[in-house]
Amino acid sequence: MRRLFVSDVHLTPRRPERTARFLAFLAREARAADELYILGDLFDFWIGPKHLGQPDYGDALEALRRLTSDGVRAYFVLGNRDFYMEGFEGATGVRVVPGRTEHEIAAGGRRVYLCHGEYLEGRRGFWRNVQEFIRSRVVEWAYTRLPGWWAKRGARFYRWVSERRFLPRRRRPPRSIALSDALVAERFCAGADVIVCGHVHRAEERAYTVDGRAKTLLTLGDWSDRPNWLVEEDGRWELREHPAEPTAEPSAGGNGT
Repeated sequence: MRRLFVSDVHLTPRRPERTARFLAFLAREARAADELYILGDLFDFWIGPKHLGQPDYGDALEALRRLTSDGVRAYFVLGNRDFYMEGFEGATGVRVVPGRTEHEIAAGGRRVYLCHGEYLEGRRGFWRNVQEFIRSRVVEWAYTRLPGWWAKRGARFYRWVSERRFLPRRRRPPRSIALSDALVAERFCAGADVIVCGHVHRAEERAYTVDGRAKTLLTLGDWSDRPNWLVEEDGRWELREHPAEPTAEPSAGGNGT
């Protein structure tokens, strides 16, 4: 069994080179796998079922459909940029996993916890409440019934607010993000042996010891300057990436929001 994991591709029609990277990844690496897991933020923003009929991500959606039609099993875990995914599975064959924000699998006899990563960040208070409200079924029902152009304006406004662009530059938060060690340890204590997530935009492997047992945290990088992914085969894990391209684009989404 060979599994691939990606996150934070942040596809956008404003960055056709990023789409080209993703299409090449699907055509080469993903076709050699048994399963592909997309751990959120595949898109820079997603307005729901109406996006399926728009040209923004047409090439990527068709490539995913071909991949799954050819027998590669693909799964999608919600990100903080793409969480109204009704219709996505039917259009692409990519299964949107139950539970919406997290998923568990077994690999090499170990329990593996998969998520996008924003709920391991540990932010609380007003902004977390806003995120929970926006992800509610009621808001999803209402938002996905807006005209497409209104929905896009709302999505761009949400991005702008989440990045706190209304603050003076000197008061903006650092464009980096870290997971909460306490929340990571809590998930390990709940039984996970391996955690795989994105959101932090850094490819990294960290070892933990919990109750005398070895645990592993694997975070995925973003695709702002190069494709990167995680491979699991027979319980062995390896982070991989292509070399950086000569002219790197600005980081996708900056601070991972």
